[in-house]
Amino acid sequence: MKKYLYIFFLLFSIQFGYSQVDLAQRELQLNSKLEALRAATNDDEIESLNIDFKNEMLSFLKLDGAFTYPITKLKTIALLDSPDKLVRIINWNLEYSDMSYSYCGFVMRWDESNEEVKITELIDKLDPYTVKPTGTIDAKNWYGALYYKILPIEYNGKTDYTLLGWDGGTSESNFKIIDVLTFSGNNVKFGSPVFIKKKEVLKRVVFEYSDKSSMSLKYEDKYDRIVFDHLSPESPSLAGVYSFYVPDFSYDAYIWDNESWVLNEDVITINNEEENKNQTNYVLDEKTGKIKEKKVKNGWLNPADPNKKSDIGHVARVPEINTTNEEENSAKPKKKRFWRDRRDPNNLSLTTGKYKKKKRRKNKP
Repeated sequence: MKKYLYIFFLLFSIQFGYSQVDLAQRELQLNSKLEALRAATNDDEIESLNIDFKNEMLSFLKLDGAFTYPITKLKTIALLDSPDKLVRIINWNLEYSDMSYSYCGFVMRWDESNEEVKITELIDKLDPYTVKPTGTIDAKNWYGALYYKILPIEYNGKTDYTLLGWDGGTSESNFKIIDVLTFSGNNVKFGSPVFIKKKEVLKRVVFEYSDKSSMSLKYEDKYDRIVFDHLSPESPSLAGVYSFYVPDFSYDAYIWDNESWVLNEDVITINNEEENKNQTNYVLDEKTGKIKEKKVKNGWLNPADPNKKSDIGHVARVPEINTTNEEENSAKPKKKRFWRDRRDPNNLSLTTGKYKKKKRRKNKP
């Protein structure tokens, strides 16, 4: 018996070794085609070389072991593995001469019932100048994006996947996207009614902002929330023209409540200790009316600017970490507070964003 087991494991090890060698060789071939694609000098060449690369990629993904193979050579594609190891997304972008983008990709899913890997191609059907869809779409009518974060969520008794993505858009606008990847049989779909924005229910969240700026959209595991820059127009007259929207140094978040992602406005973001580098933002120079660079620290900044009394301020609220302590503190006798100058936004309450009303004493004659 031991002899047969030894022979089995020996044969399995040899076969596994050959499989890994084959995958490594095919990855090198893929990388060669990818480098040729990235070196293309015109749109027709990009389209032709991309078809060649995409076909080679599909052949690679069909090989045994490709689902878990650690792709390391292909530096200019996005590779995402879900935390539960059941989904893998491979996608990449194409940049054309007019500075617009299109996207390609594949979704791989481990089918536990049939013990096989299902592969679905994502087909970008959306013109870069067209508004992003608001409803549920399938893989054949994909809007196109590069995904950089995947989060499993439990919804209606099954596991779906929240995605964070980026779209370079056009020469005027960029996009950040929060979407949900779902599976129905062999079908891959995008969009799910799990986003609650005040009284509105959304199937995906799309942010459009100026190409001259950058927007942060990230997941904070500690608070189970997706935090992002609040966007505002560079001037009030540009309201609704999203190619002129830039971060205004306040932050909002979608927080998971076990059923949906609920919008919470004006939150405080807390960076990791190692994130002490500066970042570049683009703001409007009030003197010249032109866009200028502004270096700021990655740490949280108070969005209420005391030098701009005409601004509509955003009031930062601290995440509710320990409600028990808050209840205990509310039972304690409150200390008397002096009247505060309403014109100073620094005196706003961090919790409610309101000033406390107190009557002034009238001077006796």
